[in-house]
Amino acid sequence: MARRRRGQFPVPQQENGQWKIRYYTDQAQPDGSVRRVRKTKCLGSTEALTFREARKETQRFLEAINDVAPGIEHAERTMNDLIQKWRTAVKPNLRPSTQSNYEWAYARCANDFGTGPLADIEKADVQVFLTNASRRLAPESVRDLRARLRGLLALAEEWGWLAPGSNPAAGRFRLPAREPVRDRRVPTPDQFRTLVNALDNPYKAIVALAGLSGLRRGELAALRWNDLDRNSVRVDEAVYRGKLGAPKTRKSRRIVSVPAKAIELLTEWRARCRFTAPTDFIFSIQTNSPIDLNSALERIVKPAAGRLGLPRFSWHDFRHGYTTWGRGAGVEAEVMRDQVGHTSVLMTQDVYSHLTDRGEAADKIGRFVWPESDL
Repeated sequence: MARRRRGQFPVPQQENGQWKIRYYTDQAQPDGSVRRVRKTKCLGSTEALTFREARKETQRFLEAINDVAPGIEHAERTMNDLIQKWRTAVKPNLRPSTQSNYEWAYARCANDFGTGPLADIEKADVQVFLTNASRRLAPESVRDLRARLRGLLALAEEWGWLAPGSNPAAGRFRLPAREPVRDRRVPTPDQFRTLVNALDNPYKAIVALAGLSGLRRGELAALRWNDLDRNSVRVDEAVYRGKLGAPKTRKSRRIVSVPAKAIELLTEWRARCRFTAPTDFIFSIQTNSPIDLNSALERIVKPAAGRLGLPRFSWHDFRHGYTTWGRGAGVEAEVMRDQVGHTSVLMTQDVYSHLTDRGEAADKIGRFVWPESDL
């Protein structure tokens, strides 16, 4: 029986403003042999960690090595290997839009860490990677990039490619300050009616349905004539970058009740539309494929809004407008949640509904606190 090696208990040392330890581990070599090598681990800066905290971090990091038979790190595994494994094992289970988001981040990870061993990536390397990214990307994109890298390296831990607890992208980092988010351009009912009346079909019907149903852009583009009923539309498909697929979430598959005005405008459009078979797309191009709503927005809708002196609304602004109008009309929050396909009432109320008349709110509070009879 092989004799188990004794535990390792190195004392953290200060080097160049960092707490570091040196330890031994078995490491697989490209030729298949195993060699015991000495490695260095950076625990964090001396400003962020006290000596006592550095000792605790040392114990946590070496726990997997000291408490179980020493494992073998995959020295030949690189970031490129990890990304390729993710593409075959995980990517097929994700929605196309999610795949695209992850690929965007992993392309940048591969560019900086692609050919080096995963086990050699340290926290300081991740900080440099994020700092360099912040020179080219918005703060929110840098945060998204960090989250994707952390998740990818967490998979490496699960698969045994990294020692447990050694994810260098975990923990705190110095990230760029968040930029102030512009206020959502929520159309008022008057602005919405003015814009719809100024448009010609099919754009009149598209914008009207967007504002009177709260459908997402991809859901609008994927609608077929057999999805339309007397007072509702069925959502069971969505378009993403020209490709048909499933809606965003399980709750996104739904029946959405729509007002009579939306049905009236859709009926007018169908009388002029070239493709009217049950499975034809309601809003299509000459090849009977879903319309490109991004292009329609930039070429038709936004210029029309500009000529009318209105804000240049986006499709998502109309969705926010729908939830805001529903709240103002007194529709129950649970009903609005189901209409727009959210999984949470809080999302519908806190993110998608906006206070449009602060003056009225102030008057109500004032009359409650100081009734007119006391003036």
